[in-house]
Amino acid sequence: MTEPSEPAPEPAEPPAPVVPAPPPSPPMLPPPAPRRLPPPPPAFAPPPPPAFAVPDPSGAFAPRPGTPVALPAPTAETLAIPLGPRKLVGTSLDLLTRPDSGLRAASFYIGLILLVTLGPAVGLFGLVTATGAVTYFDPEPLRAYSAPPAWFWWLLLALIPAFLGFIAVSVEAKALATAVIGGRAEGRPLRLRESIAVTRARFWSMLWAGALVGIVSFGIEVLISFLLALAFRKAEALSALDYIVSVAVGVVVGTPFIYAPAGIILGEAGVAEALRRSIRLARARKQLAVVVTLFSVLAGLVVQFGLSVAADTVVRVLSGAGLTEHFPAPLVVPLAAALVFAYGTLVFLTEAIAAAPAVHAFVALTHYTGGLERGRREPLPVRHVWDPWVTKGLGATAALALASLLFGLLSLPWNPPA
Repeated sequence: MTEPSEPAPEPAEPPAPVVPAPPPSPPMLPPPAPRRLPPPPPAFAPPPPPAFAVPDPSGAFAPRPGTPVALPAPTAETLAIPLGPRKLVGTSLDLLTRPDSGLRAASFYIGLILLVTLGPAVGLFGLVTATGAVTYFDPEPLRAYSAPPAWFWWLLLALIPAFLGFIAVSVEAKALATAVIGGRAEGRPLRLRESIAVTRARFWSMLWAGALVGIVSFGIEVLISFLLALAFRKAEALSALDYIVSVAVGVVVGTPFIYAPAGIILGEAGVAEALRRSIRLARARKQLAVVVTLFSVLAGLVVQFGLSVAADTVVRVLSGAGLTEHFPAPLVVPLAAALVFAYGTLVFLTEAIAAAPAVHAFVALTHYTGGLERGRREPLPVRHVWDPWVTKGLGATAALALASLLFGLLSLPWNPPA
């Protein structure tokens, strides 16, 4: 018997291919934390109040509750104003010399106010002098309690609107110059009716602020002059010292309050708040405040000195030509009107020169001119020919002045006895 054969071995399976191991995965980083954004402002919330904004006490410009009041951001011109005293004064004077400075129309407005208020009194006084009525006015009847001539009472009546017009111009010129220069300094010029709207809204604040500073300055100047009069007996020395005292007192007293007009017109502040904030701004930049005040005081004194010299020259020429006693009466009123109107424009230009550095310094320090927005939002309406030049009060004052001039003309002795 044969032994069974062994089964053939099964073929070996091919080796499995070698698969490379995958690269190790990078470590897992924690998910980024979500960015926390500031909470959105509540609906219709007004922007934060500016640093120099004070609500209008009268409530005429107060926004309605729940409505936003968006003020424009500082302009490039505002941010570019230099704070160096020399460059700042130069920049402000460059603005005044530009042909588009906007000062011409404003100066005509101030000249018109003086023309219709002060002009009749000056014209009537000139006629009294030209007609020789003063020569025939004997003060002896006044001592005997007799009635003076009729023209005397009309002249006294004409002085009332003249005084009111002079006070109004002294306040209005400074306020209007501040508004016009402030609009130019921020690169957004105001129209005339917009500037007048701002100045009329702030007239009483400007009046009381100027009165307070003026009373303090005048009191100190009188006290120093009295002490100098006791120390020096010579009139020549006193006249020179009076000029130095007026400049020194103007700088010392005016420096802390140099920014008060700009604070009232541009910053919308009341009288007390504007004075306090002006003191803080002056302390922040002492040298700048002193230079600006010195320039303002000297500019006013130089213009007044030039005006007095011009008036003295005119009087000397008329006296040398023999026209003071025989001046043609029909030319008195036109000449008086021209001189008063020119004087009004000069008053405004003087205030503009004095206020320009202070306005630029205020804008450079605060970057705020929000007070001018009232004029842009609520300009004076123009419905009549005399708008926005003449108000009801100015019209009534001008009517009183013109009536005094007319009745004064009728009461003058045009044919006095030889």
